[in-house]
Amino acid sequence: MRVSTPRAIFLKPLAVMMTAAAVPMVMAAPLSLPPVTVAGEAEEGPRVRVAPAEAPAAGPTTARLLKRVPGGNVNYNGPLSGIVQYRGMYGTRVNTRIDGLPMASGGPNLMDPPLHYAPMPLLEAVEVHRGIAPVSAGNESIGGHVDARLKSSTFTTGEAAEFHGDISANAQTGDDGYGLGGLLWGANRSHRFHVLGVAEEGDDTRFTGGDIHPTEYERTAHGFGYGFRRGGHEFAVDVLRNETDDAGTPALPMDIRFFDTDKFSLGYKGAFGAHRLEARLFYTEVDHLMTNFHLRQPPPAPARFRQAAATSDARGFEVEVRRPAAGGELALGVDGHFADHDTDIFNPNNGAFFVNNYNGVERDRLGLFAEWQAAVGEGSGYELGVRYTRVDMDADEVDGTPARMMMGPRMLRDRFNAADRDRTDHNVDVVATFFHDLSEELRVDIGVGRKTRSPSYQEAFLWLPLESTAGLADRKRYVGDVDLDPEVAYEVDAGLEWRRGGAYAAPRVFYKRVDDYIQGVPSGDPVVIAVSTMNGDPRPLQFANVDAELYGLDARFGLAFSDRLVMDGVVSYVRGERRDIDDDLYRIAPLTATLALTYETAAWSVTTEAELVAEQDRVSATNEEDPTGGYGLLHVFGHYRLADGLVLGAGINNLLDKEHAEHLSGYNRVRNSDVAVGERLPGAGRSLFARLNYSW
Repeated sequence: MRVSTPRAIFLKPLAVMMTAAAVPMVMAAPLSLPPVTVAGEAEEGPRVRVAPAEAPAAGPTTARLLKRVPGGNVNYNGPLSGIVQYRGMYGTRVNTRIDGLPMASGGPNLMDPPLHYAPMPLLEAVEVHRGIAPVSAGNESIGGHVDARLKSSTFTTGEAAEFHGDISANAQTGDDGYGLGGLLWGANRSHRFHVLGVAEEGDDTRFTGGDIHPTEYERTAHGFGYGFRRGGHEFAVDVLRNETDDAGTPALPMDIRFFDTDKFSLGYKGAFGAHRLEARLFYTEVDHLMTNFHLRQPPPAPARFRQAAATSDARGFEVEVRRPAAGGELALGVDGHFADHDTDIFNPNNGAFFVNNYNGVERDRLGLFAEWQAAVGEGSGYELGVRYTRVDMDADEVDGTPARMMMGPRMLRDRFNAADRDRTDHNVDVVATFFHDLSEELRVDIGVGRKTRSPSYQEAFLWLPLESTAGLADRKRYVGDVDLDPEVAYEVDAGLEWRRGGAYAAPRVFYKRVDDYIQGVPSGDPVVIAVSTMNGDPRPLQFANVDAELYGLDARFGLAFSDRLVMDGVVSYVRGERRDIDDDLYRIAPLTATLALTYETAAWSVTTEAELVAEQDRVSATNEEDPTGGYGLLHVFGHYRLADGLVLGAGINNLLDKEHAEHLSGYNRVRNSDVAVGERLPGAGRSLFARLNYSW
């Protein structure tokens, strides 16, 4: 039985007071305390790490932190439904994890992408592997590897127990939203224990022309963790419960009524002589309900009311052994991820209406990998890895009221049920990377790889023309294909990392050739076209294998003008094209750059940041994608250390209240909104924010 979480109304006065106090406190006289560093720096090797405090607070969408990573961005469908994009790939193509573990989303339209389960107040940092992800990072990382690290307890060095905490509160005017959460923990050298929790709530996001309706949200999460260490062995258990209540997704056909999600993991680390072993078991369970009437204006006809119930259960394990070998280190591993999905659509006004959107879907992955790292003299090294992944997929027979009443849906149902839906793919990934220090100041990185991905369950098993397409949000109806081939990408990545004094630059270029890229193409099936036309889309798409390529460059750079004045920047460019026809890929980020100037003292800092986005007119004709214009935004934010461990952050996003549309946002589906139906969702207007963090 589901129990709703009460709304944390008592937090609103705190949020208002924080916002009102922010600006004068930032300008107060500095205290004589240790410095607060907020400026960025070049990554060490291929890994980039972004913490929430390094970005202006912009609401609850954790995936927006990816905009601060070279090559990173976010596909925005709603305040809690931001999908990671990296170098033009997104969704299930990017291996996005929470604390190193995969997260099986419960929504067939990715209303709960993996970073949905990493709320800002609980987030320590988001880590992104630049370039080609190593095979040890996990299965199906054709689009890259992203890992969100939540706050946790750590062992201490003594026998006496220590008690610590990390609590944060934030508020912003752009959606009258607030969040409160954090971690309380105690530990000694042998034991650690923590509890964590968060409550977030907000109303519709404002833009220069009104409100984006519905973009309200409400989310709570709570959990605990325990660790035990003795000798060279360490055990850990972590439990997290997420409850998302009413949350809007105006780019999708429905909004979130609730997500109830439980996440559990057991971990072990140990050393056996020269061998180091790490093993984990994990389980997630998602219960989800969505509707097209409880947040947005209901359909005019009772027969068009819809609600959908979805569930997802996933189990998995990972075992990895590392040991010295041939002058380097050899990692051997085995991992598995076994997920079940179901989605049924109903009409609350008609108890006889139903559609098995996805029925008894199974998607199981079992992988083996070997990875060898070795040095070549001083300042050089390489990594070689190979992974084999077996992907098994199946689905039960489907049915629905439309198929019982009309010939077209009946033909699609019978065709799907008669098909061989049990499929197995044997995928092989190979990665080789090399780095060399050309001097004390300059390093070069080169990588080549072959990466694979089997179709998602939506791409394979969507039998009726619908829009449950893992968050594509392109206004198109799709059908799947059980006979899709896996995607195979051949890629090369090359970069430099340069440092001299207070200056750094880390540019990279990349090219990715993808065979059997899975993309919607115009359906030539007269039955599919007829059924889709009855529901308002006479040009439906069907998932198919095509050929594509993605290429571009991205960089991170900075310069310290003095001990107090620092400039940092990120630039990202990617081009995605079809190779089989003259068309561009759908939902590819435009040329984007951020440039930040930070002045910091021992107690406070102020950052002025320009966000510059070029027009995007290289759009997909197949998806009937609209181009977007370029724009520039100005953000101002800062930090002030009130006392030891107590830091106040405050600022203004979109200072000039610039009207703009982000190209990676979906299209509005909601009637009687300040945004016209079919228009791309606008970017947020001016928003003041404040954030208070206390750690001890």
